[in-house]
Order: sequence, then C-alpha cells, then structure tokens
Amino acid sequence: MQRTLRAGYAWRLILLALVFTFAAPLAQTATEPEVVQIIDQALADPALVHGLAGVVVTSLKDGRTIYAKNQDLVFIPASNFKLLVSATSLDRLGPEYRFKTELYTSGEHTPEGILKGDVILVGRGNPILKPDDLQLMANKLEGIKTIEGNIVGDDTWFDDVRLGWGWNWDDEPYYYSAQLSALCLNKNVVDVYVRPGVKEGAAPMVRISPATSYMTVRNDATTGKAGSEKTVSVDRLRGRNVIHVTGSIPLDAKSESPEEAITMEEPTLFAATMLREMLQRAGVEVKGKPVRGAKPEGAVLVAFHQSVPLSEMMLLLNKPSDNLIAETLLKTLGAEFKGRGSSSRGADVEREFLEKAGLDMTALSIIDGSGLARMNYISPHNLATLLSYMYRHKDGALYMKSLPIAGVDGTLRSRMKGTAAAGNCKAKTGYISRVRTLSGYVTTKASEQLVFSIMMNHHLCSSAEVNAVQDKIVTSLAEMK
Repeated sequence: MQRTLRAGYAWRLILLALVFTFAAPLAQTATEPEVVQIIDQALADPALVHGLAGVVVTSLKDGRTIYAKNQDLVFIPASNFKLLVSATSLDRLGPEYRFKTELYTSGEHTPEGILKGDVILVGRGNPILKPDDLQLMANKLEGIKTIEGNIVGDDTWFDDVRLGWGWNWDDEPYYYSAQLSALCLNKNVVDVYVRPGVKEGAAPMVRISPATSYMTVRNDATTGKAGSEKTVSVDRLRGRNVIHVTGSIPLDAKSESPEEAITMEEPTLFAATMLREMLQRAGVEVKGKPVRGAKPEGAVLVAFHQSVPLSEMMLLLNKPSDNLIAETLLKTLGAEFKGRGSSSRGADVEREFLEKAGLDMTALSIIDGSGLARMNYISPHNLATLLSYMYRHKDGALYMKSLPIAGVDGTLRSRMKGTAAAGNCKAKTGYISRVRTLSGYVTTKASEQLVFSIMMNHHLCSSAEVNAVQDKIVTSLAEMK
C-alpha cells in the first residue's frame, strides 16, 4: 500500500495546484448546472484516462439526483466498505454494545497459593484491548504463587480464519493486515523502534513494544555515517514471528517514532504469552505454557474487562480507517446473530440489514468488513442509498459523527483545507492500490444537505492526482448555491 508519487505525473500535480490556487477564489458559488459542468470537467482529467469512475450526488432534502455517472456499475470500494459494517453494527448491536474479555481459573487452589490447573483468558472480539487492560486483569489473580497448568487463550467466539479472503500476501507483516482473532491484544501488532548504534558501521539498536519473547528480531541493518540517507526497512519473515530489520540508519538520526507496527502469527498465543510474562514478572511461577483452548465447564471467573461502547468505537473505526475493528465487528455480527463468528455469517447479517435499507442486492458482493479484499464490490448508487438511509436512522448522528471531517481530522485531515468543504464535508475515504473512493455528506452554500459517492478504480496515475479530482468535486458541491 505505497503512497509514493510517480515522477511521470508530477507535472500534473503542479498544474492542479495552480488551478486550485488561482481558480478557487473565483468560484465562491456555483449553480447546479455549473456544478454538473465542473464535475464533468474534473472527471475528464487526462490522469484518469485509463481508469473507471462512478459518481452519484443526491439531495437529502428532496431525493433528486444532482449528478450521476456509472452509478449502477460495481466498483472495488476499499475502505468505503467500512460504511456497511458500521451501519449494520449500529443498527443490530446498538450504540451501547461493549466487547468483553474474561479471565478464569480452573482446578484446585491450595492454601499454599498453588493453582492445580489453568488460567484461561477468554476473548469475545475486543479489537482494542491494551496491555494495561490485561495487566489489571492479571492483578486480580491474588494469592496465587504457582500455576501448575497452562495459560490458555480461548478465541472460540470466532472461527480460526486469521486473514480475509483475497488479502494480499505481501501486506501480511503490516498493521493494516493484522491477523484476526476473538482474543486480540495491542491491535495484534508490536511497534518496532530502530535507533543508531554507538558508531558508524555498528548494528542499530532495535526495540519492540510491548516487550515480549513471542517475537524475535533478526537485525541485518547497519549504522551509516552522520547525514547519510536513511534506508531502514522493517519486515516479518513470512509465516514466522521473526522481525527482519535491514538497511541503514544515520548515526545522527533523532526520530522517536517507531519504524513500523508489525503483525504476528497467531495473536491468541501472543495474548496468552503476554499474560504469562506479566505473571512471571509479578513473581508467579508458571509451569505450563501459552496454549490455545476452550474454557472448561466449572471454570471460575476472576476478572473481566469491557471495551468502550460501540458509539465510541465507531470513532476509532472510521476516522483512522481501522481494519482490525471492522473485521472483528463483522465476525461479531455473525457470532451474535448467526451462531458463528465468521466473516461469511457476518456478511449474512449485513445483507439482511442492507436489503432493509433499500440497497440493490444484485450490485453488491461482501467478502470482508474492512475493504482490503479486491473481491468486494458495490455500486456508487448503493453507497449513496445507504448514506441516505443512515442520515434518517435513529443512530444516524453517531454514524455521521464517526466519519472524517475534511481539513480537520482522520484520513481527511490534510484534504480540502481552505475550501468551502473544510469543516463541512464528512466522508469515508478508501484506498488500496489503484482504488480511491470517497463517500459521505456535504452541505451547500444554500444549506442543502447532499450525499455523494465517488468511486475510482484502475487509474494508473498517482493517488494524489485522484484525490485532487475528488476534492475538486466535493468542493464544487460545497460551493453550490
């Protein structure tokens, strides 16, 4: 998911910047026919010549269609697909829904502080459980000095399919492609920090956070001379929990940020390992090992943790476009309403809701919740229909509040600044390679509220050029009188 600009198109970016710099002040308002003309001109940009675009704009006041092009064709939506799982979750689970994580013990407790059994950590889909949350639960195992059994991670609330169908293999090491489990911890990633060594030519210092024996580091990087180019790369060996660091870091590098957030194989065992290490640091002898399993009958509840309500998690999902939250929501829908925590059963729940919302079910293919899969398809008309439905939904205000605001926050914080759309447009972005989408709400100069969906696939230009076209379209809508 690289976001680099192709040099061959750099001249177009300069021209686009000049257009916005000098033309924007002249277009303070535009009539509806003028807006249609502006959108047509924007979509005729030579940068888009080999791609496909679908656009629809409708009024929330009277339902009229202001603009439509290819609105009934299906497109790869990328993260615009999060609009579906967000809407379905609010409708079916409700804004007060919370994810629970529970800690149990099984077996006999002796007066000497020996647990002749296991400690079981049961996950029910919380995608934002933090190490500090787990530590507070571990602290509740008071009086136990020795655990003769294992630390069991129970992830049976979901199936054991760790990645979405059709996800790219080369995305697997990176945070946006974290493996899926009902028992998540630290978003199923570790942050990798790389700092210069003590002298030129020395190995850099590599640290992972949270610190754990579950991940090991292979450091093949070097420290370059002061002022040299930084070429550090952090990856993970495929199918293994080995972080691989290569490249060079300048001797005078000062950055305090992590280089990468790296995923792991089997996040359930990562959580169980972290719990075991927390107990060991507290002086508890753990004779067993971290394993996956199911909570046995008769296990005793020791502690539990509840997530923030779904209404707050929506902000964590849509503003930064969090794939793990989207996927765990989809599986949670399946677990709660279809008896199986799988993506396919969650998709069944989505389809039931979307049909109720009035979508054309022949123009829809649901594979995952986040939009990473290229086998997801939906039409711009369907997205606009969903947005219109949610605008009038009892939890519509929460839905709209979760979306990024142009020029202000989330994935739109750097876009449309200084335009009539800034602080006005609330929309979900979407990006995977050769896919750029933007769907949401905007209010015109005449205070008319509009819903729009802009879907662009297969473009061979840079994503920045596609963004510029989309921003021009939304800005023209905000300027409409």
